[in-house]
Amino acid sequence: MRISMIHKMHFQALFVSMLLLTLMSCTRDGLDGDGTGKATGKVVMVSLKVSVPPVVEPNSVNGSSGVRALSRNGKDADSPFTVVLEQKPEQHAATTRASDGTTKLYNLWLFQFNEDGSINGNPYKLSDTEVAVNDMVTIDVPLVVAENQTLYLLALGAKLNDDMSGVTSLSSLEDRSFEYLTNAGGHTESLITTDAEIPFAGKVSGVTVVNIDEGKRGLVEYNKPAGFVGGIEIRRLMARITLRYKFDVENYKLQGLKLLNVNNTIRLTNPDTNTDADTYVTLEMDKLGEPDPNGFYSATWYVAQNRQGTVASILSEDQRYYKVVNGTASGNAPALGTQIEAWAYSTADASAYAIYQMYIGKNNINNFDVDPNHFYNLRTTINAEINSAKNDERIRAYTATQYVEFHGSQFIGISFDRHHTSNNNYDLDAGYEVRPIVVQTQGQKVEVGIYADEECTQLLLPQASWLHLSSSSDYTEAYNNIKEPLDTYITASTILPTQVKFYLYNKEYIFDEEGQLPDPGEDYAGGKRSLYIKATTTTNGDEGTNPVSYIFRLDQRAAIYGGHFGGERDNDGNYKMGLVYDRMSPRVSSYPYLVGMKVSGIRTGYARVETAGCGYGTDNMDNGKIATRYLAENAFEQSWTDSQVPVPIPQKNASGQVLLYQYQYPVSTFSARACYDKNRDENGNGVIDEEELKWYLPASNQLLGLCAGSLMEVHATSTTENKASTGTLSFKATTGGKGVVNAERTSGYSRCVRDIPLPDSAPY
Repeated sequence: MRISMIHKMHFQALFVSMLLLTLMSCTRDGLDGDGTGKATGKVVMVSLKVSVPPVVEPNSVNGSSGVRALSRNGKDADSPFTVVLEQKPEQHAATTRASDGTTKLYNLWLFQFNEDGSINGNPYKLSDTEVAVNDMVTIDVPLVVAENQTLYLLALGAKLNDDMSGVTSLSSLEDRSFEYLTNAGGHTESLITTDAEIPFAGKVSGVTVVNIDEGKRGLVEYNKPAGFVGGIEIRRLMARITLRYKFDVENYKLQGLKLLNVNNTIRLTNPDTNTDADTYVTLEMDKLGEPDPNGFYSATWYVAQNRQGTVASILSEDQRYYKVVNGTASGNAPALGTQIEAWAYSTADASAYAIYQMYIGKNNINNFDVDPNHFYNLRTTINAEINSAKNDERIRAYTATQYVEFHGSQFIGISFDRHHTSNNNYDLDAGYEVRPIVVQTQGQKVEVGIYADEECTQLLLPQASWLHLSSSSDYTEAYNNIKEPLDTYITASTILPTQVKFYLYNKEYIFDEEGQLPDPGEDYAGGKRSLYIKATTTTNGDEGTNPVSYIFRLDQRAAIYGGHFGGERDNDGNYKMGLVYDRMSPRVSSYPYLVGMKVSGIRTGYARVETAGCGYGTDNMDNGKIATRYLAENAFEQSWTDSQVPVPIPQKNASGQVLLYQYQYPVSTFSARACYDKNRDENGNGVIDEEELKWYLPASNQLLGLCAGSLMEVHATSTTENKASTGTLSFKATTGGKGVVNAERTSGYSRCVRDIPLPDSAPY
């Protein structure tokens, strides 16, 4: 299909500047391709055909649901409700296309790869903004003259702005993933909210790019059967879920919807089945809008793939459930399957809820796959009474509870219960940390602020506080959260019974406001600073309702000066810097931050692996910073098995960068990684840069100095590896202040150190 004249003029104008740049800088012959972006031949302009196939719309299994939906006045009043999957051909053009019959694509990238998968040329960004295409459009692009090539086109969409210029191979591209969720007001939200924002991708292999006239133009020949027009078919990387619904249950009012088990990652290459190794979130919808002429309301979500397969044992729709009641699971539907919950509250008791469960899949019986390029159109009339739960396990009762959960240094005017425990074991340490606050509530406005005084009258400005709030659970996301920057005050509103989560991020505490090292006192219990957190809940819409407030004090302990053992050694063998260390090593195994957390211990990691021989730097007895990075990031791809306390091996993303938040508390971790995780991605680029690696596991000579000079018992592990005559691998360690000993290779502590400039005199 030829592009219309008006579109030709659009593309000619769009690419004229790129063509000039290409002719000036990219027309090179005979260059060697080495996988680093060098072209293997001449660069020519080619008319590339791109097609956008229609979406797939699953249907219900005809006549096999085994259920009927009747009005509450019918004689089968206890019949369960049914959910229908339907195609919407009459709305297809309107929901997927612009009014001129085109699909809008944003942020287009083109990649060309050699037969061995190495990149040929450089990743090429076709457009930063909008390009509109129809079923088969021709666009002008620069390609390298070569045989057996793979062409890959990626349209990130209007909301994803990832830089793809660093792609060097087909495998590294296909391993890429994209985050599309954000956090605001204690809730998770999707950045993708319309059809036009969905990203697309596709590739074609076995093509040959030829120079047709030994000049500036080229042609793409496709390795396809005779008569094939050729081109790149790009498909949507997300699914759309739309629920059209009516609610008609006596004495109950629908309050909102939840979409559970939403995968948080868009992938270019998806697995056959998604597992619990992925991260899943819940999206909420409480703005119900207006009904259509037939009385149906609508809710729409855009989500990444979540394939949970087919369960052959499920034979009818009313068997399509999974639930956990009092710790006991029942039902054969996948626990991780994407599902909608309709929440309705009793008009007689606002804390009593009925929940109606609706799984998403390629049919309405036994499939639970949410696939990209699929639009799931569900329709239901919910009219089954709550007492239908005895016959239909998809319906269940729920009683809402409300509480604020936080564990801090002290609670002001709050009696003890399991949701808030206070003592100095919950102090913040000297390094960077994150601490959660959970508010379980419904129909409430929630406010959390950070204050300088116990009465909570002096709200701190963000620039004046060493503690900040965010709805984001890791610092990289919090730093980059434009919608909700790090602050000292945050608010949220809840309609449905839900957990609203906030996270406290502290700065490290090395020096006081005068630039001095705080004195911890003879018992090492001093040298603290304090701030106050006030959480307030107020009933929405009730101006006369008295707010309920909770006030917590949170202390942070300053680092302790350990002596002249920091940095590298000079020619005379003296350390060039001072060394401080943290104060709360053992607590990870004893004091959970939230109710129900299963805390794990700290191990050494790399059991039965001779890391010194693998280049990890563990033969360095003087300074442990380099070894800490290598061990924490698993620089040389070693693996281990620790049967006593399984410690996950460090994982990396498609770009080869270590996952920074793999071991978020209370996951079992190992000594070097525990210290590595005390650092912070301060610039939000997703890695711990060289200048950001401040806290590390000490080497054995540094540990000796700390052990000799400290008044407190230093339970610690070093990076220095020791190999006994028996062949057993261990780390130098100290326990109970008894000096440096050889600890078992699989045991460990997390005493961490930090280099500081040498003080003019002993600080205390």
